[in-house]
Amino acid sequence: MVNFVELNQLIKEAEKWAVSLRHDFHRWPELGNNEFRTSERIRSELDLMNIKNEKMLRTGVVGLLENQKGRIIALRADMDGLPVQEAVSLPFASERKGIMHACGHDVHMAVLLGAAMVLNKIKNQINGSVKFIFQPAEETTGGAKRMIKKGCLEPKTDYILGLHVKPDLPAGTIGIKYGKVHASSDTFQITVKGKTSHGAYPELGIDSLTASAQIVTGVQSIIARNISALNSAVITIGSIHGGNAVNLIADTVILEGTIRSLDYHSRELLKTRLKEMAHWTAQAYGAKAEVKFQKGYPVLVNDNLIVDIIKNTAICETAVEKVVELKDPTMGVEDFSYYLERVSGAFFFLGSGYKGKENEGIHSERFEVDERCIGIGIELYVMSVLKLLE
Repeated sequence: MVNFVELNQLIKEAEKWAVSLRHDFHRWPELGNNEFRTSERIRSELDLMNIKNEKMLRTGVVGLLENQKGRIIALRADMDGLPVQEAVSLPFASERKGIMHACGHDVHMAVLLGAAMVLNKIKNQINGSVKFIFQPAEETTGGAKRMIKKGCLEPKTDYILGLHVKPDLPAGTIGIKYGKVHASSDTFQITVKGKTSHGAYPELGIDSLTASAQIVTGVQSIIARNISALNSAVITIGSIHGGNAVNLIADTVILEGTIRSLDYHSRELLKTRLKEMAHWTAQAYGAKAEVKFQKGYPVLVNDNLIVDIIKNTAICETAVEKVVELKDPTMGVEDFSYYLERVSGAFFFLGSGYKGKENEGIHSERFEVDERCIGIGIELYVMSVLKLLE
């Protein structure tokens, strides 16, 4: 049996240590797939705890507390910083010009290492094994998918948990969401081909810019007329490049954007309709359109039974002050979705904002964290692991 008085003391000790780790990670952020110093620091700490670990990909790390009996549960933290110049004067502010932990991944790593420290000290009382997955490139190239391909979920993992700081919830609070949490996202490129001519003689050319303008306008009707008003989806064209001179009809225009949706049917329908809209609109102006897609992250869908366990654990067995049930999914993306395609689990939100203050959102150069959230994160991870492995 776990001695909960002793456990509470271990969590407090781990919290102090994890805060100092967070400061180090924050001071030396690294971009996706280049988290070399971060990776070495994580491995060094796991080695000091005698937790078996291995490097995966160039910078990923997987630690393992192994027990021959029981189930296997994984906990995941992302590692990469963002190309943002920090604008907050912290004593541990980023030392790397133009790079910042503006999304809280420094907190995620510190919380996971803190949880590893506690679980390692009570490993003989745990009825199962625990994996600690430190994953690169969440912000860019979907490190989760490549980590899975390399075997981070092998031997067969039964459950997986992940968390993310949430500055619009105060520290001491957690946010949970049943079912769909984050949207899928695919990028696209539309190349519109016309025929160049002098602007004085437009009848001799085919104006790809005019055709492209109509495509931009028409694409927005896809959401309004093909997706239920009770469903959510977004098509964004964020980049247009075309034309070489003010007095020439442009022969080529390239449009780039993203599609976001919350289910497979909508995701495929939007791709089909986008291709049709681009093709037929361009043809109406005498031009041609080619559409290419790059598949992005899938929809993140929580296992509701695991969400229930996290909720009940937070209410009954932790110092969490309030559990907020989030009603709506976000159209943002998160590559934790790849893990949940293969393993039962849940992704929840760790309140990290300061009470009584308007907190800047993630990816802001003024993003800050109330570090009280670190102890809450450690405690909730530890107690959820114990509950899942009962």
